[in-house]
Amino acid sequence: MSGDLRFDSVMKSIDVYGRLAFGAQCVAAMMLIAAPLLFVTAAVLPFIVWGDNHEEALALWLGGWAVAIVVAIGGLALGVFAWRWSGDWITEWPGYAVAFALALAANIALAFMLTSVPLPGAASFAIVIGAAFVLGCLVAGHLGGARVLPEQRQRALARRR
Repeated sequence: MSGDLRFDSVMKSIDVYGRLAFGAQCVAAMMLIAAPLLFVTAAVLPFIVWGDNHEEALALWLGGWAVAIVVAIGGLALGVFAWRWSGDWITEWPGYAVAFALALAANIALAFMLTSVPLPGAASFAIVIGAAFVLGCLVAGHLGGARVLPEQRQRALARRR
């Protein structure tokens, strides 16, 4: 097999571990986007609702901070865990941009489902996180090689010749 054909086949095919890793990194990006939002909301909302002299405000304030910290640590841990199976195509800017765009859309969908859809909270979380993971797995095959930046791929092939 010539070098060009091998390069072509590698760029067009993404292995299963790479797809799973990208799906997991989309969920990790969801967590990393949600953590600061939770932190700020927990710092402001209790004192707007209850004022300064209620123990509910203090409990929600400290509890919200704890949840935000746990979500951030979980997002970092999942991202680092999935990183070992990700390929170079994930660490390029299209991979980051797509993962964070999917994560932002998933967080918006989760916020909508938690506030407007008559589903239990756990079901909303499961549906949105599952959808972000599956979409990440499906999109992963289209990030490598020909489908992201065709002119870059052509230049890479021309340099190899």
